[in-house]
Amino acid sequence: MSVTIKDVAAAAGTSVSTVSKVINGHYSISEETAERVRSVIRELNYYPSSSAQSFAKGSTKTVTILANLAPNTAFQNPHMFEIIAGLEESLGAKGYRLQLCGVDTANVYEVAEEIISRRGADALAIHISVMTHPLSGLLTKLRFPHIVIGVPNFESQVCWIDNNNVYSGTIAASYLLSQGYRRIAFIGGQYYDIGSSYRLQGVKQEIENAGLQLEDQYIWLGESTRADSFQMTMRLLDQKILPDAIICANNYIAMGCVDALCKRNMKIPQDIGVVAFDDYPFSRMIEPQLTVVDINVRDLGKQAGKLLIDMIKHSNMQVQTYVTTSYIVERQSTMQVNQK
Repeated sequence: MSVTIKDVAAAAGTSVSTVSKVINGHYSISEETAERVRSVIRELNYYPSSSAQSFAKGSTKTVTILANLAPNTAFQNPHMFEIIAGLEESLGAKGYRLQLCGVDTANVYEVAEEIISRRGADALAIHISVMTHPLSGLLTKLRFPHIVIGVPNFESQVCWIDNNNVYSGTIAASYLLSQGYRRIAFIGGQYYDIGSSYRLQGVKQEIENAGLQLEDQYIWLGESTRADSFQMTMRLLDQKILPDAIICANNYIAMGCVDALCKRNMKIPQDIGVVAFDDYPFSRMIEPQLTVVDINVRDLGKQAGKLLIDMIKHSNMQVQTYVTTSYIVERQSTMQVNQK
């Protein structure tokens, strides 16, 4: 197995970034440390990779995306491929390659530090599922071109891009109101599910703008699973006055909701309407097919790629932005109330 820059750092008792600085002749490293690193390099017969050597040239024409690629990720994060496809399309149009790197929250800092220190890529894209406080600090300190796909759930100065989930929530509520629904319920994830929380915020805003109110007994929050949603819907249906429509924060929640409605022998949409978010993966598999607020995640990836190209050219560029490409796809799970 070939020697890596991490092997050199371990043998020299330094960080990977220190080894990289020695290789590239940075004057911030003391001569004593530099000589120790050079000695280890000679002993281990280490040769910097071509991507590390490209540091002097200023560009690798590569962007690396850091994401969790553990088993079943495709089910837990079904939008990942579309985001990657959008990124690749946008970057490829400008002559950049997209490199996929599997990480988790335990090793993402180390992997990112190595890529940055050896200049293995011109920029990083980081999926929100692997974003951490330490990584935020590293990116902010080094001002390395990057974009986080999703909003971090902590205060930070990192660059990020995300769908506007508040706006998506307003679209869902506005559509139901336009169809004549008035007693609207919301089933979503726990408070730490940022996307669900923002969607709920948008639903509340739109209903209040219509002079109505989203009643507390119509708001049910739990884990974003089919099983939890089933139980929440069953309790919702125990209310004396039932809602005439339910907004589900995602497809998994919608599946449990539909299961519960069927268990209670309630017909969709004749007895109650159902709206969910995202047109993938289950909205067309559920019977009846769901009316959804579609979120164009491929476009999210394309926009992220364009921003990364700008950041590579302008290293001080700061971006924290939403894209708003959500729209209603009307199907059989809703109808105009006057048609009931």
